[in-house]
Amino acid sequence: MTTNRRPRRRGGRPKGEAEGNYIGIRSLMSNSLFMDERFDIMLRMALTKRFGERKAETLYTMKLTGFLDQMKKGLKYSATREDYKRLFMEAEKMRWDKKRGLTKREAVARFFSGKSPTPIKLRRPSDFEAKPGTLYRPQPGSATGKVKVKQVGAEKTYKEIEKVFFKLFTMFDGIKGKKGRQVKPGMSIRRTVSKTFKDL
Repeated sequence: MTTNRRPRRRGGRPKGEAEGNYIGIRSLMSNSLFMDERFDIMLRMALTKRFGERKAETLYTMKLTGFLDQMKKGLKYSATREDYKRLFMEAEKMRWDKKRGLTKREAVARFFSGKSPTPIKLRRPSDFEAKPGTLYRPQPGSATGKVKVKQVGAEKTYKEIEKVFFKLFTMFDGIKGKKGRQVKPGMSIRRTVSKTFKDL
């Protein structure tokens, strides 16, 4: 993705969310699958209420980012209820929207793209530029109905993790001399993103 100096446009340029919507929708409608910064902008764009964002799924995706980063530390815990609580409390602090200073939309986009958890810059690539003489006419609400996002899996996955780890950390409850045995938990999660076009 090239980002050369942008030419002037009559009427100015779209800014903020309008620019993000343009880049995201144009990337989504393209026959090509852009895996550069346009992919992340597209995901960020889709995560709004008017496009069908599910806030619960977004929240649990945040919880997954913190949990996976906590797992990467390779820490050891005692198999007790107290350490079970401590693990998830520490994971909560590691969430990308808390630890990395990202918005929830940015964090979800980075999580599913697999890129580094850094802020997303809404800068239009040069091949998305309109002709210099094209007049920019703002059309509020023009993006409505063009995109519908479907978020599934994050809430279910996180709750299953909680169940599994609760069993792991309490497996020695009531067994004399065994309580407090050291465990080193680990976890991996598969992420998928797909796009479909509605027949016109």
